[in-house]
Amino acid sequence: MSNGTVLAAYLHPNAVSHSFSDSLMKLISHDMVNQARVVRAGVLQFRCGAGGLVQARNEIVQQFLDRSDAEWLWCVDSDMGFLPDTVDRLVEAADPAERPVVGALCFGLREVAPDGMCGWKVRPFPTIYDWGRDPKGTFGFHVRRDYARNALTQAAGTGAACLLIHRSAAEKVRADAGDSWFDPVNFADGRPVSEDLSFCYRLNKVGLPVYVHTGIPTSHHKQIWLGEEEYRVFEAAYRATADSMAAVSA
Repeated sequence: MSNGTVLAAYLHPNAVSHSFSDSLMKLISHDMVNQARVVRAGVLQFRCGAGGLVQARNEIVQQFLDRSDAEWLWCVDSDMGFLPDTVDRLVEAADPAERPVVGALCFGLREVAPDGMCGWKVRPFPTIYDWGRDPKGTFGFHVRRDYARNALTQAAGTGAACLLIHRSAAEKVRADAGDSWFDPVNFADGRPVSEDLSFCYRLNKVGLPVYVHTGIPTSHHKQIWLGEEEYRVFEAAYRATADSMAAVSA
């Protein structure tokens, strides 16, 4: 099937971020006057609490395959922000045979240490993963912090926050593992793998590559604790960026 249509799908816990709703409206408006990829296929949404995440993600893929004739599935989380042409850019970067799964550049947030005031120090990370071993020698998915900018890059895995999936990829995983695309897997040492990386694990298992386009930006609505240390880190980064832009325009 190569009709170029894209079924958009998201989960929500009865509420969504304003950045998500505004981004989705602008994307639909853009789509209506351009390729109409999403307009022709529609938008699928499920109410979902944290405990039902895996089942809901699986049901989205099941409905995509069994109740839709769309060529592509675009999974996007309801706390994400994105540009109006995000779907078009993902489709342009993807290929049904060579690059059937492509993600945008997304970031997560990891709590790294208590801040001594009942909050946590946090560190953002790109959701681009490679196979590797941690300092203890344990094999698994590891974050690629040093990634090429504005590039289409292959990875062992990525998240499902802004992810384009071709129908053939979902069908190939179904043929191998049944309707359990996002069911968590465990590594040999018993550690569980998140549902989105478990999907990437299954893609790897059937020989399908995963790509991330670092030139397709997103934002991720998160709560953080801000103190003087965070201020100085962000201020230094802002000043460095401003100085660089001033030098270029000089």
